[in-house]
Amino acid sequence: MRRYLDTIRTLFSIAGDKKFIALQMLISDILLYAADLLPPIATAGIIAVITENREFNAIWIYVILYIIFYAIYFGMYAWNYWTYTVLHHYYYNSVQQMIFNHVAEDEMILNKISKGKIAETCSEDVRYLVDVVDMACDGLTGIIQLVIIFCIFSYYNIFVALIALLIDGFYIWLMSRNSKAVAKHYEGTRKYQDKIIDILNQMLSNLRQVKSLNIMPNLEKKLKSTRRSWTEQSNARLRKLTERYCELPAIIYLGKIILYIFLAYLATDGKISLDKLVLLISYYEIVITNTDTLLEDFLNLSNYTVRVNRIKAILSYTTDSEIDYGDIDNDYINGVVTFDKVNYKLKDRQILNNISFKARPNEITVIVGRPGSGKTTIINLLYRLYRINAGAILIDDESIYNYSERVYSSNVSGVFQKTFAFKMSIRENLALVDGKLENQIEACKRVGIYKDIERLPYGFNTTLDPDHCLLTEGQLQKLAIARALLSKAEILLFDEVTSNVDPASTKDIINIFEDLKTDHTVIIITHKPEIMEIADQVIVLNNGKISAKGTNTDVFEKSALYRELRTATFARPSVNDDFINTPDSSSENSEK
Repeated sequence: MRRYLDTIRTLFSIAGDKKFIALQMLISDILLYAADLLPPIATAGIIAVITENREFNAIWIYVILYIIFYAIYFGMYAWNYWTYTVLHHYYYNSVQQMIFNHVAEDEMILNKISKGKIAETCSEDVRYLVDVVDMACDGLTGIIQLVIIFCIFSYYNIFVALIALLIDGFYIWLMSRNSKAVAKHYEGTRKYQDKIIDILNQMLSNLRQVKSLNIMPNLEKKLKSTRRSWTEQSNARLRKLTERYCELPAIIYLGKIILYIFLAYLATDGKISLDKLVLLISYYEIVITNTDTLLEDFLNLSNYTVRVNRIKAILSYTTDSEIDYGDIDNDYINGVVTFDKVNYKLKDRQILNNISFKARPNEITVIVGRPGSGKTTIINLLYRLYRINAGAILIDDESIYNYSERVYSSNVSGVFQKTFAFKMSIRENLALVDGKLENQIEACKRVGIYKDIERLPYGFNTTLDPDHCLLTEGQLQKLAIARALLSKAEILLFDEVTSNVDPASTKDIINIFEDLKTDHTVIIITHKPEIMEIADQVIVLNNGKISAKGTNTDVFEKSALYRELRTATFARPSVNDDFINTPDSSSENSEK
């Protein structure tokens, strides 16, 4: 029982804004169960009229009572259903959004809790939260109803009450033990189900690499082993459910026969009247139904406890990377980006060491270096994904941590190495940033993608399907740049955006960069020599330190590393060069 109360408290701690509606659900449940006790009274009254040879018209009194009792019952049922609907919508929508917001604000959670588990929790677990409240209300009112019925039994015959209480108590005890076992194995099935989904997600996300490396057989062995563990847990759960529904109910039905024989004896001995016999039998039928419902509720609560705890685990997980926004709401940003003696450590590993530079408007600042030198970390810091350990990052001489979320997100935008688009039309994808079609067209024309879109079967209404995309990788990157332009950001960040595009598209994107610098601050991470050539400022990183910075010509003369980078094309890793989005890997590891 304590576990169930803890589950309710946890649920309300997660999202308890609708406590008044939950109270209404409890009240309507109590009245609903109370109304369930009324019809047997009318039934006993009709029997009394017949057996006591009263006027037939007296039956109509009990018929009217029947109608009133059932009107009350279904009225309470409608009220209860309304509260369920309100709570269902609230818990599903609000808690799902809470989970997403929590992960979005601190994406390092994804390093500890898998995407598969989070997706499963958002889609499955949250929709059962309302049932936790509903089952708790049903359980409480069911217990109250049982107590009332046993009091009625005691009023008419104490031995009847004792027999009914012993039978029901023994049944509840056995079923409670069964519920714990079922819940234990249910938790086991969910654990292995999460692992299966994670493996499948990883296989699907990296299908080409999996096939090319010929590791599919080993992955399938791992999947088979995990499925075997899931099957063991599932079979154990099904065995307990078979016991629950096919074996244990025989106890209460055997007790029912014993009780009815005893009641028949009392009736034939003249100790209770026929109408009281009917009343007690009706109430014991309610006891059987109510006990089964109560036990089913407790079983479901055991399962739902697992769901609630999964939600709590996600919402409770925090890392040091979560960064609050400030209150500066000034939107007049020029776009001067300053790194002033910036240091960034991750688990005592120095990723950036005393980094200082300034990126100015109407200039292209290119950051280069070998894989693992710290380039992508600089971009991630500008996206506020991590907080620096020392130094300062400024925009227009103000710390990036002091700006409001609205101002910062509308002035810092960019494009990553791997393009992404939602499975919706081009127009809908762009409308996520700016819904005005004329602005979308203008942005697409500026990056040179407009004519390509117009040639598609449905133009801007063409759906971007990742499996059957009608745009090339280079066109998708141009579309991503257009989407970044729609944000009206003053500072644009580009992280290896030409790594996966053909030479012709690379040339087009270089032209876009030169156009964008006329009204933006442009910061580019690249390993492409042709992009280095257009830089107004070059920053060379080596092992987390700046080894050279200045104009293209100056750096070329001073830095042997830069000359090497300009004359060689390094193989680009398929993931970020600094660390693979985990707190356990560093740029040093990547370089080694």
